[in-house]
Amino acid sequence: MMRYCVLGSGAGGAPILSRHPAAVLVRVEGALLLLDCGEGTQRQLLRLGVSRNRIDLIAITHLHGDHVLGLVPLLTSMHSDRRRRPLLLIGPQGLRELVEDTLRRIYTELAFPLEFRELPEGFAGGVVETPELLLDCAPLQHSVPCFGYRVEQRLAVRLDPARLAAYGITPGPLVGQLKREGQVRLPDGKVVRLEDCIVHRIPPSLVYCGDTRPCDAAVELARGAQVLLYEATFGREHAELALETMHSTAEEAAQLAAQAEVGMLVLLHFSARYRTVDALVAEARAIFPSTIAARELEWVELHPRPAAILPQQ
Repeated sequence: MMRYCVLGSGAGGAPILSRHPAAVLVRVEGALLLLDCGEGTQRQLLRLGVSRNRIDLIAITHLHGDHVLGLVPLLTSMHSDRRRRPLLLIGPQGLRELVEDTLRRIYTELAFPLEFRELPEGFAGGVVETPELLLDCAPLQHSVPCFGYRVEQRLAVRLDPARLAAYGITPGPLVGQLKREGQVRLPDGKVVRLEDCIVHRIPPSLVYCGDTRPCDAAVELARGAQVLLYEATFGREHAELALETMHSTAEEAAQLAAQAEVGMLVLLHFSARYRTVDALVAEARAIFPSTIAARELEWVELHPRPAAILPQQ
């Protein structure tokens, strides 16, 4: 199972009561990931009823305050909880210095180890691979080094009883051999491959682009994703401001979602100038109908989808 919850959908600047700074929680089977950690993230975790000590990994997009100022307070709370389990911190170069220098200046030595994985500027590719998930990143176009992240669930192989029966394979030694070796030879000499006998599914996937101008790297990172969480800091009336500050408009988010052929676009990172975001959603839906605004503290489940199987040549 994979699901996500937006903890914060607001952009930097003046705070407002209805939106919190950037943070997204993602659960993949037993693994719990936090993408960005703006101010007040741990209070949102309390409201959600999720223990902060269950977090396995925190991935930071960039080092602007509205995406990272909740990180050290969260770490010190974990310390107060007597956490001992290591915590992986991923982000741009400078993340380690920020965290360690802040902890030193507030006279705090954590009782649990931090593992830092700093991403070189411009890096694209795999960051984490576990039995449950894959975490990839790509460099975005912002005013400081910034990364987008893609989380994809790794699905267990599931045999299709109907396909097995069509080949005359019944439960027993042949099935075990098929799983172990990837193919079996039938009594008539025919070779059956594992991929011919499995249920083909597209794994759940989520892409998070917190701050960015539209760019090719974001399109490729989001290609075919089930859900794209993408910033819509401004509406069309502030398109020049979006360009100046290296952010995106709702229309640009929709154009990118259409280009990447994602399943659903979830807008977030709204400027505090917008007390409601209905107009932004409408602008995006005119281009990409499968668009919604992020709703904080709501879990959304993502499920595997059937994959079309091309006939063998």
